[in-house]
Amino acid sequence: MELSSRQADFDALARQQIPGYSSLARLSVSLLAGYPSLQPSGSQVLVVGCGTGAELREAQGLRPDWALTGVDPAASLLDEARRRLGTAAKQVRWVDSRVEDLPGEASYGAAIAVLVLQELPDDGAKLAFLSALARLLQPGAPLVLVDVLAGFGGMASGTTQQFQAALKRFQGDANAQAVTPEAPLHLIGEARRSALLAAAGFSDPLRFYQALQVEGVVVQKRP
Repeated sequence: MELSSRQADFDALARQQIPGYSSLARLSVSLLAGYPSLQPSGSQVLVVGCGTGAELREAQGLRPDWALTGVDPAASLLDEARRRLGTAAKQVRWVDSRVEDLPGEASYGAAIAVLVLQELPDDGAKLAFLSALARLLQPGAPLVLVDVLAGFGGMASGTTQQFQAALKRFQGDANAQAVTPEAPLHLIGEARRSALLAAAGFSDPLRFYQALQVEGVVVQKRP
């Protein structure tokens, strides 16, 4: 799967390429809403790479008592998220920045990062991103992480080719050609993701969502 979370038509493209994408933001927020540590009113929740604000809108609907921070280095996407939230945008703290540049330690009770890690090269940037999240989260705080993963689970080569062709047809391309992203994704497999999470200070990942090559996991910052 090829997907760029910095395209102007991100939402439409993601709905086309990821089964169940329209429910993913609600599912991610619903998962966090049940954590005992996030029950107190005013709990600080960080939405990283908030894009056009899907997770922020769901959080405001399910837990309007949370104190939300939306972070994205693309100012144009923050502007679009504010527009979509309307008057509710005033209740969100907006930060035009990379998460690695945010100050503070143990400031947040939870974080969500949907389709963000896949955009960072595995040259130290992925680990720096996850380490920054670990620094910002309180001990035991959950992190929801959703990304496209590399590989097809050990399929035989012929089956892999058939799957790739079917995937492209599902994504709506009559010529069976994948959508070309603005920039290449930096995909890793499950084992590498687990190793990076452990190095950054998180628990083993628990899968809660999977659609084609897209997988959602929840981890917790180790004490």
